This record gives sequence, C-alpha cells and structure tokens, in this order.
Amino acid sequence: MRYLEPASVVLVSTTRTLPVADRLAPLVENAIMLKDIPPYNLPAIYEALAGFVTAHQWAGTDLLFNLTGGTKPMALAAHALAQEKGSPWVYLQSEGARSLLYRYRFGASGVLQYTQDEIPALLDLDDYLHAHLGQYDTGLCRDAAEQLIYDALFSVVDERMTSVTHGGALEIDLVMRCGNQVGIAEVKTGNKANKKDGIDQLTTAAAPRYLGTYARKFLITDRAMGSNNRALAEEHRVHIIALPSLSEGVLSDQDRDTLTQTILGALGGAGYVS
Repeated sequence: MRYLEPASVVLVSTTRTLPVADRLAPLVENAIMLKDIPPYNLPAIYEALAGFVTAHQWAGTDLLFNLTGGTKPMALAAHALAQEKGSPWVYLQSEGARSLLYRYRFGASGVLQYTQDEIPALLDLDDYLHAHLGQYDTGLCRDAAEQLIYDALFSVVDERMTSVTHGGALEIDLVMRCGNQVGIAEVKTGNKANKKDGIDQLTTAAAPRYLGTYARKFLITDRAMGSNNRALAEEHRVHIIALPSLSEGVLSDQDRDTLTQTILGALGGAGYVS
C-alpha cells in the first residue's frame, strides 16, 4: 500500500479478519472498510465487491486489485471483477527474504501482461508490531547474553528491539529488521540451551495470530543442541545459532561472524557473504 500510494485503500475483511483490518487501518492513509465479506461463497463475494465499486462510481481504470491476501474464493472473485472492469491487479511475494511485487494487466487481446518490482524498505518495526499485535511493550535486555547479542547486531540490522511483550501471551527476547524482513530471536544459555522451550516460544510467536509466518526465527545458544531438538528446530524452520563463547560471558570474533552471517542470510540483509 505504501509503495503503490493509492488515493484510497479498501480493506476487505471477513468477520474473522476484521481485527486485522482494524490494526491496518491506522497505518495507511484514506482507509475504507468493507466488512463481513463471506469468506468462501464466491458469487456472494463477487456481488459484494461489484456493488461496492458501483456505489462509489469507480471506473475500471480507477481500480487496482491486490490479490495477495484473503481466501482463495475472495481472490478469484476479485480477479473476475478485475477482468470484467479491465483493471490491473498485483500479487506480493514475501518468500525468499525479498518483497517482490508482480503487477498484472489485461492486454488488448485479453492476454495477461506483467512486470515485477522489488519493493524498498517501507516498514519499521513499530509498523510491523502494530499491524500484527496492535499494542505491545518493550523492555531492557534481561541478562548479559542478550545484551551481548543486542550490541553485536548494532549496525548489522536496520533495527532491533528487546523484550517485546504483548499482554501475557507473547514474550520475545529480540525482534530485528532488515529492509522489509523481520526476524525474532530467543537467547538461551546454560541448561535452558538444551531444552526445546525456545523452539516452542518462537513457533508460537510466529503463528499467524501473532507475528506472522514470514517472521524468521532464530534460537541463539551458548552450546550445541542435541539431535532431537535440532531436528525439531529444522521442522519448524528455526535457525539455531550456537555461539560457544557466550558461556564465557563474551562474544568471540568467530561467533560474532557466525551470528551476523546467519541473520543477514535469513533476512536478506546487506553485507551477507554467501
């Protein structure tokens, strides 16, 4: 929305996703709400969208449809209306640590044409957390190991926060951003490093109802984990970063490089060496 800078943004929501629309609305200019759209009844979705467009007297050339979100029937209905109106539509690819926007339009012969843009950094962590959580709090690093990691990430990532909490349901040691990509990290030392608690915390935090499935997950430890927990981390796409020097209360140059390269590689940050 910020990249395309439309005159108005229509947030189309079902009853279940209305809280998401409510969180997004303050983050964009000129937001208009279209609520209570049936999620799976394709003809009803089409009629609701078409009626809304007609009521606002928008021509096809006034419209741009974003088909990235919503259910598949919602995307199909929006595509059918875009085709009828001759309006362009877009789809955002967030995988692969890049923000790629595919722009489609119907040519004179009805054949789809498309271009691809890479979106520059347009979000900060406050935007991201407000969009996903609404209200949140931050605090200081809870121990020396977290402080070492936080300090080491200075000038490596574009932004970082510590001790991010949301009510009593969510607590994350570190949240960081490179460009439009966001990562979350738990720091575990001593006996806690050998347990799966950090994996569980990260998996919960990156659920759709919290920080979203595109948040990259990092478990930072002061020792190698056992094979069972490594397999569990891999299954949940958690990057394990073992930094042995943390157990001595320092961060060696080698461990600092491991930390930097792992995080930049996952977030697509500048300075990553493949």
